[in-house]
Amino acid sequence: MAQTQPDPDVLIHPRRGRKERMLPRRALLIVNPSEAAHALRVFEGYGATRGQLYNSNLVTDLDNRLCLAGPALGAPAAGLVMEKLIALGVSDILLISCCGVIDPGFVIGDLLIGLAGVPGEGVSRYYKSDCPVYPAQKACQSLRSDLQQLDIRFKEGFLWSTDAPYREKNSVLFGLQEEYGVVGVDMEFSALCSIAAFRKISFSGLFVVSDELWGRDWMPGFTTTAFRSQMKTIIEGMTAHLLQKGIRKR
Repeated sequence: MAQTQPDPDVLIHPRRGRKERMLPRRALLIVNPSEAAHALRVFEGYGATRGQLYNSNLVTDLDNRLCLAGPALGAPAAGLVMEKLIALGVSDILLISCCGVIDPGFVIGDLLIGLAGVPGEGVSRYYKSDCPVYPAQKACQSLRSDLQQLDIRFKEGFLWSTDAPYREKNSVLFGLQEEYGVVGVDMEFSALCSIAAFRKISFSGLFVVSDELWGRDWMPGFTTTAFRSQMKTIIEGMTAHLLQKGIRKR
């Protein structure tokens, strides 16, 4: 997949450092610290080399089939990590994260494929002016197929990404639901969709519902069995599945 040619008017471009190794084509990006720590332990169980990428851990399996980066919480941090992954040769990125939901058709522990992102963060406008912004359709279809093979149920929907979760307002959220069909809220998805589209790489996002925003009161679920079990299933299942896919691609 061809990448955008550098704009000579832009001051700094992401690039490979002299001592940096090229990475495999496919990467997992896990932005939240607790989930990233679990994913790191899972990944290293298969045998991996470990390094750093900004403030994120970076691990690559010994056969160079898959790498994992995280945590990278928030659009600016996640965007920096994505740009560097691309500069080091990654062209297919799967985001694994969590989201709050404003649609009562979703509950804590549900699994959601992001169909599009509505930017409420500050990164997207530097890459794309579109609203909404979309992940790669082929990547989403491949993700559906992967989940079906793993016999994991999922739903789909639009997400709104924000830089300020403590300033979310009911009026804004339900306005977004009415205008765009938004079902959930996260902090990175729209920015990563924008960067991936700009850089012309394959990208998709998978979310476990962590809290419910559609009731009278906020219902957090980060510590519930439903959330933790689903996140564990996704991290462990997708890691094993993508490593196996890497073998078949040879």
